[in-house]
Amino acid sequence: MLGALALLPVASRVRASVPPRVASLSWAGAQILASIGAPPMALTELDSYPKVGALPPMPSNVIELGSHSEPNLELLAQLAPDLIVIDQDQSNLEAQLQRIAPTFVIDIYDSRRGKPFARAVEETGRLAARLDRVAQARAYLDDVDRQLDARAATVATLDAPPVLVVDLYDDGRRFFVYGPNSMIHDVMTRLNIANAWRGDTDSGWVLLNVEDLASMGHAQMFYISHGARDRIALSNLSRSPLWRSLPFASQGRFHPLPGFFTYGAASCATQCADGLTQGLVAATRRGSRANG
Repeated sequence: MLGALALLPVASRVRASVPPRVASLSWAGAQILASIGAPPMALTELDSYPKVGALPPMPSNVIELGSHSEPNLELLAQLAPDLIVIDQDQSNLEAQLQRIAPTFVIDIYDSRRGKPFARAVEETGRLAARLDRVAQARAYLDDVDRQLDARAATVATLDAPPVLVVDLYDDGRRFFVYGPNSMIHDVMTRLNIANAWRGDTDSGWVLLNVEDLASMGHAQMFYISHGARDRIALSNLSRSPLWRSLPFASQGRFHPLPGFFTYGAASCATQCADGLTQGLVAATRRGSRANG
């Protein structure tokens, strides 16, 4: 795939001899850019990017461009980038942006296509070809494959139960459960971890009530950590008699995963794989101690 993309006309690419001046209104796009050694000169919601645990880190000289939905177009015009990277859901801005610079649309999460990990790999190759950085993309994606293979090998040594990965809802009565069409589900598949949620999730997640989890009590549940925001949800959840009666709570099958950007590019896949693998290893050790 990357080889074919490398055949794009040279005129359609930013030449590698000149450092690319790329602004990104997309966090996934920024992750790709940084991963192939061409970090963006500017990014929307830059201050929030590290707070959710998104990686790779952005260099200190990256400029804040305002919100994802309402970027600072005046500042963007002053910066005069060679290329502007946007998400598919920002297509309403495209006509305005193209008056400033050519645009490149990142399209990873689409319920009709599914397979966001494969899409992230394809989009990494496509953006790399545009910037004449195909070799860097190959090296990066090869490293992603090595990391995922290593985590899969570790998981294979465990007697891992099915897993639920969730985001906590503030009211303590509901959970966002990740399933097909999410990067998390694709990572679980790659690591040979069974997803305890077997229903459809066109958008990659489904909102379930506590009582909906009763049939999945045999699973190990991980919640994606969001720092201080978790305290409200966990406090409310602890007041629920139904929750306390479920094996997740009563048998200690409920643990945090380090935060990461769940709708990102391939870097969020490696973060998710690391967190799940470490979590399952720790759960296995806890189980061994309890049984001993």
